[in-house]
Amino acid sequence: MSEKKVDSGEMSAWLDGQVGRYSALAPSYRRYAEVLEQVLGRAAREIAPQAIVQTRAKKVPSFAEKALRKRHKYSSPVDEFTDLCGGRVIARTRSEVNAFCELIEREFDIDWENSLDASQRLRPAEFGYRSIHYIVLLRDDRDYGLPIPEEVYGLKAEIQVRTMVEHAFADFGHDLSYKGAFEPPVSWQRELASVAAALEEADQAFSRIEERLRTYAESYGAYLDEEELRGEIENLEIVLAHDPQNVRLAARLAKLAIIVEDWDNAIAVLSPHVKKPEETTYQPVLRDLGVALCKKHRKNPDSEAYGRGQNYLELASAPEHADVDAISSLAGSWKGIDESKVREYYRQAFEVDSTSPYALGNYLECELQHGTSILAWTRPLIRQAIERCRAHIEVGFNLPWAFYDLGKFQLLLGEPYESLDAYANAVQLSSAAFMIETSLGSLDRLKTVGSGLAGYEWVRRLLMLSRAARYRTQQALDPLGALATADVDPIRSPVLIVAGGTDPRVQEQVERYSDLLMEALEGFEGTIISGGTTEGVSGLVGDVAEAYGDGLRTIGYLPKLIPADAHVDTNARRYSELRKTEGHGFTPLEPLQNWIDIFASGIEPVDVRVIGINGGRIAAAEFRIALALGATVGLIAESGREAGRLLTDVRWAASDKLVSLEPDARTARDFVRRRTGDAAPE
Repeated sequence: MSEKKVDSGEMSAWLDGQVGRYSALAPSYRRYAEVLEQVLGRAAREIAPQAIVQTRAKKVPSFAEKALRKRHKYSSPVDEFTDLCGGRVIARTRSEVNAFCELIEREFDIDWENSLDASQRLRPAEFGYRSIHYIVLLRDDRDYGLPIPEEVYGLKAEIQVRTMVEHAFADFGHDLSYKGAFEPPVSWQRELASVAAALEEADQAFSRIEERLRTYAESYGAYLDEEELRGEIENLEIVLAHDPQNVRLAARLAKLAIIVEDWDNAIAVLSPHVKKPEETTYQPVLRDLGVALCKKHRKNPDSEAYGRGQNYLELASAPEHADVDAISSLAGSWKGIDESKVREYYRQAFEVDSTSPYALGNYLECELQHGTSILAWTRPLIRQAIERCRAHIEVGFNLPWAFYDLGKFQLLLGEPYESLDAYANAVQLSSAAFMIETSLGSLDRLKTVGSGLAGYEWVRRLLMLSRAARYRTQQALDPLGALATADVDPIRSPVLIVAGGTDPRVQEQVERYSDLLMEALEGFEGTIISGGTTEGVSGLVGDVAEAYGDGLRTIGYLPKLIPADAHVDTNARRYSELRKTEGHGFTPLEPLQNWIDIFASGIEPVDVRVIGINGGRIAAAEFRIALALGATVGLIAESGREAGRLLTDVRWAASDKLVSLEPDARTARDFVRRRTGDAAPE
């Protein structure tokens, strides 16, 4: 209607006509509201059982009031109003809101011109009313699972989707001002805006916490030790026997079975929950059943069962699910069969979530085989993935894989010492051979760029050693034999490794422990391994050998290229033998080589002792390598630097292989001479 004045009689007649027409249509809108309530209610039971669903048809008096207030904007409100039928979904979190939005956009025709995301009206520095409003029509090609009255087709309805926090603000702020007949004073508006800012932060916090809790809950079995896992599986089996149709309970049980590699149990639990057609099945059932079938029949990829597993994974990887794990598992199922599919599916997983450690790590492995240019533009994504790994590690989630992924990303970013530390943590937490084998396979796929990655060979040798230490098979030992120092006598037991500071700047600090080491090793007969130079702890070991003579065999490990500030101890009375690596300067290659030679000599890591005094980053790596392999490491607590740091590192401090030694000779002597199974020194 125009802005010119309209006399009251004309206005009254116009309004009577509009109200009369709406009164005739109101029953159809009420039926529409009933339909919406059922459709949205069913969706809520699947998407968010605790969400609140409200629907209503606009009452005649409410229509009349709004028509009168909006008379300058709408000439025929009964035809132009889009909210004569309304629905509201109040969800707990933003992720639930997003799920409802996806459903609404899929199941209804949307009048996009009149729909609204209220948050988009706000400038970056503004806070206020946030809600998503869809103007929808029922689709005549959809089966909504209930009879639809013919007269509701073609009618529009408004569906609002909000979080509970947004609803709280809307009720208190938006509805009071928007629906009222006055503009609130500026001071009130400012106060409302400050409340909105606080509520928005609360909403975001709820979403973050919900995501962490969801992730934790989905993988809660990963936090349990094997005994706890078996107990939880038994408990769930008992409960499931009394509620066999509970698909979510079955999915939880199967997930635990997969963690312990009980593929048969996972398959038996999930198979009864596959529906026909399969795409109507609960998505986690398809994903985990696909994983279990492919794992069980991995040696026979041409079998019907393996193909069925891949088919389930394909269904679980449909775009509407956006499940990174499903797509990545599908990619993994094609390894060794069709590498082009492996690459394509990992690319799809990456596109779904580019900072998912699982997706990004595998995507990079595939792409780096075709060139290194990808590293230049993915560095920011790798940094974000590293932060996600650290967040997982902080709460104990997805271990040891979070450490394996962290190590791989740090290797790609040129952080070799940090990478080696992460891999050592991963190895320490690995409970099955396949975990180490999988990570070795991952490194192998990076071999085309390995020569350009500082620390690549360190990590590879650590994993090879770890595989041999945990699963002492000939297949694991043979590659180490090929790397062992040639033309030397076997190392004889008992073996003591003395590691720590050799930097000239800490020479005085290290020499304080000369008398302690000398007294602790008096009468020791066996092999002492150290650095082979005259500096720091290596020099102290030379002093011990010179003092005690033939009862000791001392072996020093040195790089091929010696740094200018290091002095090789060539006195045969101090070092019985010097062995060299291919290293340029001192690196973790030297301690890794002494462990390769220890293995080649048939000595178990549990029979090796390590004493640590002070130390820099190479010593830090040496301590962690020894712990990861299963040796016992005793650190002189007061000696400082890396020896002190490791004792307070929460990721290692709980290890029963790590011992804090008081700085006295008796404690050190007891530690050195204690054999496997003896009590730790007081």
